[in-house]
Amino acid sequence: MSQKLSALSVGAKIKFGKLYGHDLIWIVADKNHTGYPSSSVTFVAANIIKIMAADAKEASNSDSNRKSYGNNRWIYSNIRTWLNSAAAAGAWYTARHSADQSPDSTNVVTYNPYAALAGFLNGFTANEQAALLSTTITVGKATVDGGGTETDTCKVFNLSCTEVGLSGDAVCGSILSLFNTASNRIATPTSDAVSNSTYTSSSLKVGSPWYYWLRDALASNSCSVRFVYTDGSLGDNSAYRGIIGLRPAFNLSSDLLISDSTDSDGCYTIVWNTAPTAPASINVPTTVNGGKSLTVTWGASTDTDGNLAGYYLERKYGSGNWTRVATVAASATRTFTETITFGQTSVAYRVQAYDSAGATSAYTTSATRTIVNNHEPTISGSDRDLGTFSATPPSTTYVVNDEDGNTVTVVVKLDGAQIQSFTPTLGATNTLTFTAADWLKILNGSHTLVITATDTNNAAATRTLTFTKSVTKVEFYTDILEADDMPTKAMINVQGAFPTGSTLLIEICNNANDASPAWQDVTSRVTNGQKIFFSNTTKTATDWGVQLHVKLERGTATGDCYITSIGGNFE
Repeated sequence: MSQKLSALSVGAKIKFGKLYGHDLIWIVADKNHTGYPSSSVTFVAANIIKIMAADAKEASNSDSNRKSYGNNRWIYSNIRTWLNSAAAAGAWYTARHSADQSPDSTNVVTYNPYAALAGFLNGFTANEQAALLSTTITVGKATVDGGGTETDTCKVFNLSCTEVGLSGDAVCGSILSLFNTASNRIATPTSDAVSNSTYTSSSLKVGSPWYYWLRDALASNSCSVRFVYTDGSLGDNSAYRGIIGLRPAFNLSSDLLISDSTDSDGCYTIVWNTAPTAPASINVPTTVNGGKSLTVTWGASTDTDGNLAGYYLERKYGSGNWTRVATVAASATRTFTETITFGQTSVAYRVQAYDSAGATSAYTTSATRTIVNNHEPTISGSDRDLGTFSATPPSTTYVVNDEDGNTVTVVVKLDGAQIQSFTPTLGATNTLTFTAADWLKILNGSHTLVITATDTNNAAATRTLTFTKSVTKVEFYTDILEADDMPTKAMINVQGAFPTGSTLLIEICNNANDASPAWQDVTSRVTNGQKIFFSNTTKTATDWGVQLHVKLERGTATGDCYITSIGGNFE
């Protein structure tokens, strides 16, 4: 795993870059230091890493001090140019002004010429070079250059007198937290610094304090540069003196990732990892109802390192704070469902991707949705089965209410087909039943009634009722057809399905107005298409009248069994 650089405390160490082919060790000097890049961590070399001059003699300079002892103006110094170059061996030097001189021999620096070396940053990887932050620093100038201070922007730099807690000729920045302890100003050289130095002294050895350059000029002359003595006090020496040590500094972003534990040298290491891209999109339904579920979906992120781990989803109600509501693995469906708290005014969501190294993407944020705080209507009773019905259709009552007093529309469907739609009186009893004509049209078998009550905010309640129609017999009498004279014969046509096992009875009479009509079974003649001759010749009523009686019983028959039409005439 990894953590952000911001998690390190002042005094913690990291490995970053190489010099002489070996890792360089740096110590946290401060975090979010005033005047330095925002959200940065400042590092200073844990030791003196090289012995070298600040600047070479400038033979063509009109200033006699600079001609003989080098230039003490930081922005023109060889050490500043070398520290910020990644050029190959012998290629880092470029003249900073017309009289500038390369530190190419002991004729121009007292010891340790470095013109033939590669630039300091040549020992840094491409990732390390890219991670160095450009930093604007304040530098003390010599009186000959106008005195006071000037600024310079570079990536690697020496510290100022002020930053290490010493008083120079000008205030340049502010003290770094590391140097609130004066003993931290004292530094010793690395074994590489000692072994690669052309200056040898019994005092220059690993583990023993040594001098190191600062960046400020001694204001009173044009060649002397400030440095830190072996006891941590302030000194100055000619820029061309190649016996002073180098203890540079730089800034890195607080968001860089580092190992979560130290190595055998007590150092953290940088985890080079690219954060995933922000999720492509985030979708929240346009209508959001308080107390109801809501589903959020979002688009995928990509990760050039191939270590995308998942997504963090956050939610915010109204003007409140963002709250993480879900952590979704990259391999899972990019969706989340939750119930919206009733009574909130609005809601928004945002999502970011994270990888296995702990890096996170920018957020992708949804539109803010207004929450409709509306109770759905209610329908009394419960979902249930009404039972089995034959001659008499089912009937049930129900009451519709709405807590918010909204207008409600009720739709009733039978087997998915709408049979009723109306606006009920809230709290009143509604009766659901079928007319005799409608009941005849419903086939035998199981049926489903769905009552849906929907308010003006599209909140809805449903009630589901089932019933079974089981009609095994149909029987009816036609209306009486009046006759002026005694009917003597008739022709009748009955259409339908009369499968084997069913029983069909067709009766007719010509004295239907009598209290006891003379019914005559004509089933066989009707089904065979034969003419009917009335056998009755008497009546007790005033008028003659013809009437049919038809009865169909299913019996043991299966399949369709019904009557579709009856027709005929008489005379």
